[in-house]
Amino acid sequence: MIKLKALIVLNGNIEDLNTLSKLGKKSDFILCADGGANYCFKASLIPDMIIGDLDSISRDSIRIVHENRIPIEKFPVKKDATDAELAVDYLISKGFRDLTIVGAIGNRMDHTLGNILLLSKLNQNKVVGRIVDQNNTIYLVEKELQLTKQKSSFVSLIPITNTGATITLKGFEYRLDKAKVSFGSTLGISNRLVDEQGHIFVHEGQCLAIISKD
Repeated sequence: MIKLKALIVLNGNIEDLNTLSKLGKKSDFILCADGGANYCFKASLIPDMIIGDLDSISRDSIRIVHENRIPIEKFPVKKDATDAELAVDYLISKGFRDLTIVGAIGNRMDHTLGNILLLSKLNQNKVVGRIVDQNNTIYLVEKELQLTKQKSSFVSLIPITNTGATITLKGFEYRLDKAKVSFGSTLGISNRLVDEQGHIFVHEGQCLAIISKD
């Protein structure tokens, strides 16, 4: 039987270990990319596998890995993909259809942007994906997304295709009806749900949907 839900733990900033623990317990498979294992063990989670070049995993974490006989797929430091992309590729190849990524946002903007854009690879492979941190949940929307109203949260839409995106919003404070939102425009920033359920329809292009806590 194919396990459907997986959690990828990266080595970015993870401040809320309680949320990490809850996400791990709801997942069928936990895959740590390199130093993401450090966070997993701090959250009292035992990952199913560790992948990457192992240049940022601590000695204490290595000890726990050996004690628990956790499988490792090691790659050279010099390679053509980040540890995050290696983790995504592995889970796609194993047939997972729902991925949550934590630790994707960190101090290095190049890695942060690269991690966010990995959501495009998930979409291309018909995998539902999201990036989660203590304040934000990020989706890449190509067709539609349904959201449930959350207290004190904003919903922002940012086109990422150079031709912009054509968007319809239902259930939001600021509604759109097949509106053309240009690439580089801030029109979609800081909207709110007014209905219990909101719907985002992207008729042309792609956009990031970012749900942020105030």
